[in-house]
Amino acid sequence: MRKKIAFFCGQVQRDDYYPELIDELSKEARKIDADLFVMINYGIFDHNIILYAEGEKSIMRIPELGSFDAILVDESMFHIEGMNDELYEHLQKHAKCPVIYLKSQREGFYSVLFSDKQSIKDITNHFIKEHGFTRIYHMAGRWELQDAHERADGYREAMEEAGLEVTDDMIFFGDYWKNKGKEAADHFLSLSDEYPQAIVCANDYMAVALSRELVSRGIRIPEDICISGYDNALEGQDFAVPMTTFEADGRKMAKEVFAILDKLGKKEEVPEVSRVSNRMILRNSCGCSDFSEGTNLIRKINLLEDKYYGYNYILFMINSFEVAFDEVDIFSRADFYFKYSRAEKGYICLTEDAFDSVSRPVEKMSDYTDRMILKRVYFSDPEKRYLGPNTLFDRRDMLPQDVLEENGASTYMIVPLHAQNKVYGYVVLTYAENCFPNNFLQSYIGSLGSVIDNYNMRKHYLSVDEMRRVYLKDELTGIYNRRGFEQNLNILSDRANRHDLYLSVVSLDMDGLKRINDEFGHAEGDASLSEFASVLLSVLEGEEICARYGGDEFAAILISKEKDRHLRFTDDLEKAFVNANEMLQKPYKLHASSGVVCVNDHPNETLRACVILADKVMYENKKKYKASLGEKPR
Repeated sequence: MRKKIAFFCGQVQRDDYYPELIDELSKEARKIDADLFVMINYGIFDHNIILYAEGEKSIMRIPELGSFDAILVDESMFHIEGMNDELYEHLQKHAKCPVIYLKSQREGFYSVLFSDKQSIKDITNHFIKEHGFTRIYHMAGRWELQDAHERADGYREAMEEAGLEVTDDMIFFGDYWKNKGKEAADHFLSLSDEYPQAIVCANDYMAVALSRELVSRGIRIPEDICISGYDNALEGQDFAVPMTTFEADGRKMAKEVFAILDKLGKKEEVPEVSRVSNRMILRNSCGCSDFSEGTNLIRKINLLEDKYYGYNYILFMINSFEVAFDEVDIFSRADFYFKYSRAEKGYICLTEDAFDSVSRPVEKMSDYTDRMILKRVYFSDPEKRYLGPNTLFDRRDMLPQDVLEENGASTYMIVPLHAQNKVYGYVVLTYAENCFPNNFLQSYIGSLGSVIDNYNMRKHYLSVDEMRRVYLKDELTGIYNRRGFEQNLNILSDRANRHDLYLSVVSLDMDGLKRINDEFGHAEGDASLSEFASVLLSVLEGEEICARYGGDEFAAILISKEKDRHLRFTDDLEKAFVNANEMLQKPYKLHASSGVVCVNDHPNETLRACVILADKVMYENKKKYKASLGEKPR
């Protein structure tokens, strides 16, 4: 059988690196008669939309890892909090083949790294030796990534070798994306009465975001502050002041990856970490331009036309999908708009229950069925009509075997098809040489997932009120479910921000539910859950809400003008349980272990991070409660 290689790379960009990398990986894969499956997702722009993030992360669960001959990972483009670690843990448990990380390092797996430390050292030395600068700062990448620290080390080493002191506040850790420009500008400008002479950024996206913020404050680039980036992204090239940067060589990276796989296949010794080189590109942002804007003008016009083309059709497509009321309507629109993705071929693969997913258990919403349905096959060739084979196949094969055999060794790009955290399948795409996913594709797949979700809801529920109740409320207790909690969390967070209110998240666990079920039966267990929810409701005020996540897990959102509302809530809840137990006179006691976090006390954390922190506090309190009863923690 043909070999299979998976490549997890998050959101791929149409810059020089990713097309080169994937093109060269494809060529090398074909040489050894291997299919390359490029697992991409688009991440999220709002890190508070937790359920949507779960749907995007489902890309990790599409392939059966044990069926691959090699797995490659570039985690630098995962724009979802926690996805890097989740994929790493998933690979540790299920991968049975060589795993190679690109641009980052993970214990137990091979890595191919760019010479990040030396590159950042080189550009820092450029500012020191060629410009004579001494006030040079560094905007680093995400704290949890190894390459962010390596690049920061290159900056430190160059400064220290030049006899220039580096303090901790001279390095600001960003996000490798565009969200920290304002915060970074505030930080660097607060360090001294004088402007920094140069800021060395760990990638182009952060460099552009920082530059935009500085320019908005009347600071000129490079006349007042020089900026440098890294990775040679298109956004850096097309910025008003083209960005001095380093160009990652995707072809060198791909060749090194397959050299490692070849050595492993021959049972030869391979170092845990290999490195390939970068190239410095001097442009206007450091005042040393060898970059002509005129030579790049035609490419810029083509890119703008491509974006306009995409956005124009996106508007019509979304409106068209809104009036698709059955399966025939849905796919008539999917068939029409697929061509704007500019893919050479496309395959829509659905879960077996895609059009009956309401019956899927909540805990399985983000899971794929073992058997998938090939619903549509599309072609860019106008002489070929789309096909609707409705073929069942094993998900571990990614596509039906006859399709794989017919195509020969190929490169497939896989994107999850979902609405929020509910997965409905995935879309498989092939592209002609020198072509790449465009801006239209994300909206196409998002719209298709949403319209399937809407169809399922309309099919099963006759009224809006009934649909809202079942979709957002817990059937047993009548309070919100997880979806209702997530929706209200974002609404109340926005209200708190606009009206300067205090927002708190509460994680609760009903203690002793297993004992109640075991000793008194599940009917009594259900009754105790309802009583628990009633007690929780009784201590809420105003717009505050509570929810049952599932099982014995509950949560609440507090919003108030009162700074210590979260402290009073804890006291009120404890008293309410004492009163309820006295009134109910059950042979067991209702009790909650809780963790409360005031979001206002954590201004630099996302809502998701605050929810996770509340969970941690709750589990610590649960351990203490069990210890007080003489129970051993599990």
